[in-house]
Amino acid sequence: MRITDYWQLREEIKKGDIKNSYLLAGENDFIKEEIIDLLETSLVEKKSRAFDETKFYGDELPDDIYRHICSPPVASKRHLSVIFGIDRIKKGNEQIKRVVESLSPFLCIVLTAGKIDKKKENKFIKWVLDNVYTLVCKKFSEDEVKRWILETVKSKGANIAQDAICLLWDFIGDDMLSLHSEIEKLLTFKPKGAIETKDIKAIVGEDRILSIYTLEQAIYESDLRKGMKALENLFMWGEKPTVIVYRLRIWLSSSLSGKGWKNSLGFDDAAMAISMLMETELSIKRGEMDGRFAVEELVYKLINRR
Repeated sequence: MRITDYWQLREEIKKGDIKNSYLLAGENDFIKEEIIDLLETSLVEKKSRAFDETKFYGDELPDDIYRHICSPPVASKRHLSVIFGIDRIKKGNEQIKRVVESLSPFLCIVLTAGKIDKKKENKFIKWVLDNVYTLVCKKFSEDEVKRWILETVKSKGANIAQDAICLLWDFIGDDMLSLHSEIEKLLTFKPKGAIETKDIKAIVGEDRILSIYTLEQAIYESDLRKGMKALENLFMWGEKPTVIVYRLRIWLSSSLSGKGWKNSLGFDDAAMAISMLMETELSIKRGEMDGRFAVEELVYKLINRR
């Protein structure tokens, strides 16, 4: 398996050192889309994307997939082909192998998949892992998210203060799509100078940020009215139920580990609260409950846990 590093891969693409085939595997879909976007920018001219780029899904491949993938570029450096979900492929395996083995300087093929365990995969997936440059797209750690924020801002020709990065992390966590959206907004309204905490508060919204902390404080103080008001504000700002649950999980995990955040719960209290939160998270993922209703019920239970 030829494993490549995310940061290294980004730099290689920007420098034009691009392989003829990649596998992007794992649960971090944002990273996959980001790498594909970088390859598009580097290899394909906007005016000819209709001819020089093809995208397919593994369970819907045409019978002549080889012909589609191997079409020579019309006005671009290479023809870029993306096949999403090769772990769902039902046909066309041998044709894809031929493309990878061709090592054509005019082609680049990107394959994506979910989390892969080589020991449990079929022969085709094992072959891909042995012959294609693979990026394991794991969920980013806190340090990696903060590095990503800095690198993303710098790539736009701007800069951001370290405390501003920490504030974005405190507010949004590892929701990469939301982070990307907020960074774009910040760069639009703050085109000059380094982004500072005051810019985060002014542009992202101080009330929105404070609502997270107010919700934590309300749970700590068992103040139902304050908690429901904070939750209402978060929903008004368009915050996703899953993001609210994630942010509460960070706070409760901090309480459990004894890191001493403000308004930290005691160990037993935090353990009970995390158990409630995990049940809610599972219900939302399974589609058993509406996300908003599930979070409202969770906050009600957390505030009335004693």
